[in-house]
Amino acid sequence: MKRTSTAIIAAIALTAMLGTPLGAQGTQLSGTIAERFGQQIVVTTPEGRLLVTLPEGAEVPGEGARVSLDGTRDGDTFAATALTVTGTAEARPVALPQPLSGLGLTDIRIRPDDDGETYIYARLPGGGWLRAEARGDRLIEVQSDIVGLPESLVAAMLPEAARAEPRFADIARLTEIELDEGEISVEGYAADGMRIEIEFGRNGDLRDYERERDDRRSLSDAAARERLEALGYTQIGFLERGGRDVEALALNPFGDQVEVRLDDQGRVERERLWTQ
Repeated sequence: MKRTSTAIIAAIALTAMLGTPLGAQGTQLSGTIAERFGQQIVVTTPEGRLLVTLPEGAEVPGEGARVSLDGTRDGDTFAATALTVTGTAEARPVALPQPLSGLGLTDIRIRPDDDGETYIYARLPGGGWLRAEARGDRLIEVQSDIVGLPESLVAAMLPEAARAEPRFADIARLTEIELDEGEISVEGYAADGMRIEIEFGRNGDLRDYERERDDRRSLSDAAARERLEALGYTQIGFLERGGRDVEALALNPFGDQVEVRLDDQGRVERERLWTQ
């Protein structure tokens, strides 16, 4: 009788072991959200950082939020079945070059580069997105997609002589300013849709002027956004049109922040991970 009971207990234990994936443990954990990638988050715990997959449809808290999770752990990954926010996210200051401060920018995304430059993407209050490139605390390039650059930003980056140049007044929507060694380049569109490019010296004296028809074959802004959404991309940010390509910052269907390029037929030509 004793042998029979022992055999039954051993069978029950073996069944329980077979029903649980090797290395996986049902458990609870708590920590602070360090990063977000769609429905996945990285949580910092006293034991280290874990990649957590949230339940489908769960609302993703912001970075800095303190959370408690139920689920299954397997090594450095955690499949959550329940999430509770135990503390609100603390606002983290974002360092911006001075000309960008006070513009009311939202959805700010910053990426330092290996060459010492920083790329900044943000939503403008009047609609559309801004892309900026900085070297240290000095802006060297700014672009906007569907709206013109804010007047206060233009005044901060262009000398008064350049802004007073009569040809500069031809630009109804200024979309780009670039500060190169020894010169300033601006680009925008006239009221009739013609594209205008002007080059100034650093003191604002006129160097070159060009006005041409916008004959780019790339998808329009609206068509590119519609196509990206159809392909499963979300949170589509700054969008830049080239001769036949469109590049955009977005989340891909896996929840990764990427730079994606579409050709003039709406096909994905390249996708590259965008790290923050």
